[in-house]
Amino acid sequence: MLAHLLNKERHTVTGLLGTLGREQQDWSKAYRLYRGHIESAALFSPILEGVLELLPKEAALMIAVDDSHLRKTGLKVASAGWYRDPLGPAFHTNLMWSQRFIQLSAAVPDPANPKRSRMIPIAMEMIPKLPKPAKDASQEELDHYEKIKALNSPGAHAIRLLQQVREHLDASSAYAEKIMWVCGDGDYSNSRLLPHLPSKTIYIGRTRADINLRSVPPQPKHRAPGRPRSYGKQLPTPEALRKDKTVAWEDLSICNGPKDTKVRYKRIARAKWPNAGEQAVIQVVVIAPLRYKKRKNGPWRYTKPAYLVCTDANMPTEQLIQAYFWRWGIEVNFKDEKQLFGAGEAQVRTAESVSSAPAVCIATYAALLLAGIRAYGFHSKPPSINPPKWYKRKKHSRVTTSDLITQVHQELMRAAAGNFSPLSFGNISNTSHHKLNMRAVA
Repeated sequence: MLAHLLNKERHTVTGLLGTLGREQQDWSKAYRLYRGHIESAALFSPILEGVLELLPKEAALMIAVDDSHLRKTGLKVASAGWYRDPLGPAFHTNLMWSQRFIQLSAAVPDPANPKRSRMIPIAMEMIPKLPKPAKDASQEELDHYEKIKALNSPGAHAIRLLQQVREHLDASSAYAEKIMWVCGDGDYSNSRLLPHLPSKTIYIGRTRADINLRSVPPQPKHRAPGRPRSYGKQLPTPEALRKDKTVAWEDLSICNGPKDTKVRYKRIARAKWPNAGEQAVIQVVVIAPLRYKKRKNGPWRYTKPAYLVCTDANMPTEQLIQAYFWRWGIEVNFKDEKQLFGAGEAQVRTAESVSSAPAVCIATYAALLLAGIRAYGFHSKPPSINPPKWYKRKKHSRVTTSDLITQVHQELMRAAAGNFSPLSFGNISNTSHHKLNMRAVA
């Protein structure tokens, strides 16, 4: 994990060993470590505890759930398969050979401004690519494939990870009553996830514009024979609500990045949706397109409208919309994990290794973010960090991941320089100055 912070080249297993100056030692034990000696839940347990310590006692634990891909080249790598490239052009489908994993990130609010937060990964799991049955497969094989496919969906993996977090909270008397807010995109707003949420969990997610909404049926005054009604009259779809000029837009100001953003929305306070479960009462919020410019003197552009569904009909609209805008932080996590920490670059192939190697990488990234908040908070930078000249005009409100990595490098280099002694290095023949200092740290 220390080598993940120090390595500035590819984060392969041999690259990490070379960063620590262990080229002349047996490398097989490093591969065996990933093969069967790492438990992902135990690896992220201290991270989750650290996040809970930073949350106010009465605040809910807001969790963002999403999945991403790790590109691969080896055709014999476990859990790899062909997936659609999400960054490809909209008019053409590009395929990529990659692995798919799901991740949970928890929001840590800023004490000075509770509307702002930083997302920290707290769990991850690999979603293996299932081989399709042969064309001449029997009906039993096809039924078995459909059953395994349902258990391997992103919603099923999300349920298992959320259940682990819920069990971790219930195991402690201090957090047993804490509510979880789960925010997801349209891939998770379905019948695979919503009816099976853990206890004391509220889901907030994006949904389609044409979902089938029904009103909540009135309670009968007298008991009637037969089964009571579960669904009432047909309600307008979210898209129809957005276009309905008889319903006025309401204004709201939320924190989106370094500044506040004005949001216009419409709302259906109480509704029934079959995908959320027969007994669930939800609320639907329609957010109008936001106006933005790509450059200062450019034309105005508009985002797409957003349709949100929440499984708690009593949640205040401001908290609902603000929590969903926080969800974007998990996309920043994916970017840092791949570009700065090299998640997925380890050249391992077995099923256990391809899951353990990214877990160690992502846990290192989460520990760094957690340590940065503990040491410097949200609004101060490390004292030794001097931003480049071209950053002078930019007003940074919080420390970046690159700043934290630079701070770790400088602290370890100072520690290595202070302990410079032939007794600290052993055999140092034919060793560069850079690797010499790294061995002193190790």
